[in-house]
Amino acid sequence: MNIRIGFATWTMGDTPITEYAPLLARMQYDGVELVGDPERVSAREMRAVLLDNGLSVLAVMPTNDADPAHPLPSQRQRSIDYYRELLEFCVELGCSRLVIREKPGRIRPIVGRSKEWALYQQTLTAVAQSAANLNVRVSVLPVNRYEGYLINKANDALDVIQQQSQQQLDIALNTYHMNIEEASIRVALQKVGRYLGIFYASENHRRVVGEGHIDWPDICLALKNQEYSGDIIVECQAPGADPLVPVGRSPDWPAEVLENARRSIENLRVALAAVYT
Repeated sequence: MNIRIGFATWTMGDTPITEYAPLLARMQYDGVELVGDPERVSAREMRAVLLDNGLSVLAVMPTNDADPAHPLPSQRQRSIDYYRELLEFCVELGCSRLVIREKPGRIRPIVGRSKEWALYQQTLTAVAQSAANLNVRVSVLPVNRYEGYLINKANDALDVIQQQSQQQLDIALNTYHMNIEEASIRVALQKVGRYLGIFYASENHRRVVGEGHIDWPDICLALKNQEYSGDIIVECQAPGADPLVPVGRSPDWPAEVLENARRSIENLRVALAAVYT
């Protein structure tokens, strides 16, 4: 089984990765998904910390400020420039994937969905062209209706990339969002098929993978049947955290996230081993 399993670092908020990278290594994570903030930490420093712990950067995710479908050209250009900066950041980190989503929390269009769909397409074209020059993949992530309004389902993401001629584009799917929006996670995976570039394992309550109601053996079997061999990112939060801000109710919430991460990867590896044999 060639699948690598990574940890979504946004769930740890401002906690320095130096404090928990050794723990992730002991949990046998292969790498991480990083929030793209080149001004906050240099790629060289980040890569050194991760390499010291045997971890790779599997993907980079933008901060919550980017808005690829904003009707103001200046706002949209700011997002494009930021994405291009992140593509360079990916290269410096030795990472070959940038994940793009709508601006978190903007759940309504400003000038209409159809117009903003077209603007999103323009942004995606510009970013994908830059990504091709750097050999970085760009994955479109659907999110649930309470976090975004434009691309909520696998079908939406398929429509977006199939209207493009860019070869650098594929799809990221997250079971937390799919649990809300899809009639069937298995069917959605089958529809996406070869376009699936990266997969997020997140329980229905965003706590421990395998301790909610999502059918992980069925999902792992679906991934195997379509010969998926890409990366899986574990995404779990502490009790009390809202969808966009990771801080939990307890003062010890970072420790709660890491405990959830430990149990999640154990459960996920069991489910994967049952079918990838």
